[in-house]
Amino acid sequence: MADESVCGPAPISDDRHTDSEMLQSRYNSIKEQQTVTRAESHRARLATKQLQGTVRKVVKSCTEIEGKLSSMEERTKVVEGEIAALRAQTTTHEGQLTDIMWKLEDQENRQRRNNLRFLGIKEEAEGNNIRAYLIKVLQGAFPELTNWDWEAEVQRVHRHPPVRREGRREEVKHPRAILVYFGNYLLRQTI
Repeated sequence: MADESVCGPAPISDDRHTDSEMLQSRYNSIKEQQTVTRAESHRARLATKQLQGTVRKVVKSCTEIEGKLSSMEERTKVVEGEIAALRAQTTTHEGQLTDIMWKLEDQENRQRRNNLRFLGIKEEAEGNNIRAYLIKVLQGAFPELTNWDWEAEVQRVHRHPPVRREGRREEVKHPRAILVYFGNYLLRQTI
């Protein structure tokens, strides 16, 4: 060992040199990984920010949709209530319509009862105005009823419709009846 001190420091061995290179290489590798990691970290932060922005937009859209949905639910409830009311009203109207139709049919039947039939008056004897002709006949037949306003009381006059068979008018063998509607029940009863 005395020799070593005389000659100076011992030369660096190859092992140390290799260790130093290896450490340097390792250091450079770690630096590169650190740079890559920083870049990846930066990209991850940017991606996270973008994702956060997208999530915020989605949350905002969901909130808006939720508000619109709530509004639609309220309007739907109102519309359903109106529909129920209209259905009830329709049912009421259907009942009223049935009653009105029954009353109308009853009135038509009663009105027909106020008709008098005059038989045996020759066809076409009345000319063009059957009403005027019948009033003249009635005034002649009932001279005691001169105080009545015949024009007002004889409301409708017409011949009974002809009988049709197989789409053609049947020959009249006897004069058709004349139907007369009187506006006044007492006059009708008197006649």
